Amino acid sequence: MVSDLQTAQQADQLAKANKRLKKLSQVLFAIAVIGQWMFVYYIVAFYGGIAVSGEYEKVNEALGHGIIKGDSMGNLMLGIHLALAIVVTFGGPLQFSTAIRKHFPLFHRWNGRIFYLTAFVVTLAGLYMIYTRGAHGGITGLLGNTLNASLIIWFSVLAWRTAMQRDFVAHKKWAIRAFLMVSGVWFFRLGYGIWILITGFTAPGTNGNLNGPFDIFLSFAHSLVPLLILEAYFYAKRHSSLRVKQFGAGALIGLSLLMIGGIVMIALVFWAPHL
Repeated sequence: MVSDLQTAQQADQLAKANKRLKKLSQVLFAIAVIGQWMFVYYIVAFYGGIAVSGEYEKVNEALGHGIIKGDSMGNLMLGIHLALAIVVTFGGPLQFSTAIRKHFPLFHRWNGRIFYLTAFVVTLAGLYMIYTRGAHGGITGLLGNTLNASLIIWFSVLAWRTAMQRDFVAHKKWAIRAFLMVSGVWFFRLGYGIWILITGFTAPGTNGNLNGPFDIFLSFAHSLVPLLILEAYFYAKRHSSLRVKQFGAGALIGLSLLMIGGIVMIALVFWAPHL
C-alpha cells in the first residue's frame, strides 16, 4: 500500500511538472511572438515608409548591403526578402494556436502552405543576396547563413511531408523546428540584444564588420542555440526524473527573462533609431 501510494504521488508530481513545463514553454513562445511582431512593425514602419516616400537610399541606413545602384536583381531580391519576411513572421506563430487548428482547420492548412512556400522564396532570395553581394562577417557569415537556409528547407520539407502522412506528432515537432529556423534573422538580432544587456552595453567581441569572436559565434548560434533549447525541452518533457523537469522549468523562466531583456535592447538600440 505504501509503495502504491508513493508511486501515485510520484506520478502526480510528474504530471504537475509536465503541465508546468508546458505552461512555461507557452509563456516563452508568447514572449518570442511579441518580439517578432514588434519586428514586423519595424519592417512595415521603416521599410514601408521608404516604399511610400520613394527615398530608397534610406534603406542603406539600416542595411550594409541594401540598395546597390546597377544591381537590379539584387535589389529585387532584397525587396522580396523584406516583404515576404512580414508574411512568415506574422503568419508563422498562428500555426501553433490550438484554437485556430481546432475551429479553423482550413485556415491552418492554407496558412501552413503559404508559410512554407513563402519561407522557401525568402530563403532563396537571401541566399542569392549573400552569394552575389557577400555576407556580413565574411566567410563565417556566409557559412552561418547557408546553414540556416539549409535547415529551413530541410525542416520545412519534413514538416510538410509528415503533415501529408498525417503523422501529426512528428509534424508538430518538425514545424516548430522549421519555425525556429525561419526566425533565424530575429534570433540573430536577439542574440546581440541579450549580449548588449548582459555586458552592460559594452558588447565585447563585436565590431562593425561582424567578424569579431562573438560575431562569429552568433553566425552559427542563431540557428543552433534555439534548436538545442528546443531539444532540451523535448528531453525534459519525456524524461521520468522530476529533478530534470524542475531544472527545465527553471531554465525556461531564466530564458523568458533573458528574452524580455534582449527584446527591449534590440528595440532601443536597433529599431527605435530608425523610426
